[in-house]
Amino acid sequence: MSARKQLLGATLGVMAAMLAADCSAAPQTLVALAAWPQFRLSATNNAVIDGTLQTSWRLRTDGAFSSSPTIAGRTLYVGNNAGMLYAIDLTNGHVGWTVHVSNPIMSAPIVYRGVVIITEGNENSPTDAMPARPIHVGDGPNAIIGLNARTGKLLWSRALAGTGMPTPAIVDGLLVHHDGGGRIVALDPLTGAMRYERNIHSIASMAAALPIGRNDWITAGEWTNALWELRASDGTVVWETKFSQLASGLGDCPPASDGTRVYGDYIMPPSSTTPVLVGDLATQHAYAVDVATGRKVWDVALDSGNLPPRNEAAIPLVADGMLYIGSSVGPYVHAIDPRTGRVRWRARTHGPVLGSPVDVGGTLYFGDLDGYLWALDAKTGRTIGDLHVGTPFNVASPIVAGRTLILGSRGGTLLAVPLKDIRTSHAA
Repeated sequence: MSARKQLLGATLGVMAAMLAADCSAAPQTLVALAAWPQFRLSATNNAVIDGTLQTSWRLRTDGAFSSSPTIAGRTLYVGNNAGMLYAIDLTNGHVGWTVHVSNPIMSAPIVYRGVVIITEGNENSPTDAMPARPIHVGDGPNAIIGLNARTGKLLWSRALAGTGMPTPAIVDGLLVHHDGGGRIVALDPLTGAMRYERNIHSIASMAAALPIGRNDWITAGEWTNALWELRASDGTVVWETKFSQLASGLGDCPPASDGTRVYGDYIMPPSSTTPVLVGDLATQHAYAVDVATGRKVWDVALDSGNLPPRNEAAIPLVADGMLYIGSSVGPYVHAIDPRTGRVRWRARTHGPVLGSPVDVGGTLYFGDLDGYLWALDAKTGRTIGDLHVGTPFNVASPIVAGRTLILGSRGGTLLAVPLKDIRTSHAA
């Protein structure tokens, strides 16, 4: 066995989780999912699984979480920036197995026909990159990796030209991915065999493949700042929508869609002639693009604030006819009319909100960078509850399993928190 395969080999988990106290004597149900084919389960990014499961636990690790959790059956899969993939019993937080890779796992795991698919890669860029040469993100190893979902055993590994931070998706039976080297690849998800590779000369950072219909998918990238719709079967470009070359963070944002439009956000400098640098004043923009034509429907300015060094764009949510987007430059969450771009309300939080919220019965749940979990009324933005948990939340986005929110923090802690604990807390 090669050193690479030994490195990727699964080891039995020995890490303990703190068991939650709040368990009911009644059976706790959860809709069983056999597959998790894309980032946040669906195009809307509303990662909610129905059921009555309610549990509370914490798992402390040595790496920040940028990866959003994934569930198949009652197993939770999530990676961290220390290169650890965890398979966890979501009912009690017990670790079943772990796998370690050389680079961070920032993508959300994909589960398909008994295979867990992860990508590895970091956020490093060449320091000598000049405007005359393409930017490249990710120094090796960068790879897509297939593992046995039950045991963690390595099934296959495929090297990438650039970072594997973006999340792939299953589209029409193919695994499609846009990497930090500007390449589009399509693989057999069961074997890792390459079906094709294309170069669109635009890098994806933390973006995610967004399936549209049966055979198409959408991605966003930088250098050539654009949004693309691509055909999964052969990589053909269906349409390309360009944005200003001064736009920043377009490739940071996994987009969302309601099937009619695609939504995302990015950062622009206050001046139309000067690129924005880290620490400078910047303005967040949200946009909508028509799925059928690629035509930009609207583009609106939201908040202004100092540009952070990483994760410049927030991850959107579409739910109940409304678009919700946090902010990297200010402590806010916005509700936006998806037809017009009009801001319906803006709610102030304690810190920036970069991860996607989830909507459960008209209540939005999410975390902020100041270490608070929030419950807001989705119609008005009114705070229902805010729970201080003491560990900051970045781009890792929560999922809800039954009546429990699960989310990884930038401080390296994975939490399972009953929704009622967030609703009934009033830290502010």
